[in-house]
Amino acid sequence: MRKTYRARRRTTRRRSSTFYTVETLLQRQPKSLASTATYPAMMRAVQHTPGLLEVRFPRRCYTLLHNATITPENLPNLFRTYRLPNNEFFPLFLAARREYLQRREERSRARERYAMEVLRALPAPRLAAVKYLGALECELHPRQDCPVWNRSLFPSSRRSADRYARFNRDDWRRLFGTHIRRLCQRYRALSPMVGERVMAHLILEMVPAGVPPVPPSAAELAGAYRRLSLEHHPDRGGDAARFIELKRARDLLARGW
Repeated sequence: MRKTYRARRRTTRRRSSTFYTVETLLQRQPKSLASTATYPAMMRAVQHTPGLLEVRFPRRCYTLLHNATITPENLPNLFRTYRLPNNEFFPLFLAARREYLQRREERSRARERYAMEVLRALPAPRLAAVKYLGALECELHPRQDCPVWNRSLFPSSRRSADRYARFNRDDWRRLFGTHIRRLCQRYRALSPMVGERVMAHLILEMVPAGVPPVPPSAAELAGAYRRLSLEHHPDRGGDAARFIELKRARDLLARGW
């Protein structure tokens, strides 16, 4: 039987047909770029160079400029590769972008330091719970990362950090419950039952002994329940709903795993 062969199609990478202009590049910059040291000179270069705003370049060049990844010594290569005019605008723009990005990074680090200070000042059970939930997600994530924790637990601004400082127990329980549900939705390895066990620990102001959690000792469970149940017992003026929640958490952890 004669074999027939089909000619293979040559696959070539399609080049992006999207082009940008200097005007588009400037329009997409934040207003705070105007406060950088080289911004006035950069804008003078635009004003004194007719046609500069219409200079076109592909997406790759736009990305290099916008991210300010080109060093001054490599500017001649940029001009040659993308046929850009050798104009002072480009080094001035890159200097402005680098200054802006550096300021943004410094602000981000300052917010992170402030958030860490607020977290460290939390009561020990709250801080331990926050740390545990981060460790739990790192164990579940294929690259040992914690994107859900970063997004929904770690305060992303001074305002959210200050809000944590004003949280009461009910606020923390709601926050932890929402976070655990998000973890169960994101990671199949974390079953709803395991999520409930983690939450039961946190309701009793206990930190699970392992990642994933393992059953607490009978003495540890009894001690945590006794302390909180006395505080919230209705006969002592406590909240009946909170007391029932504590009892359910204890019963869940006391059952066989």
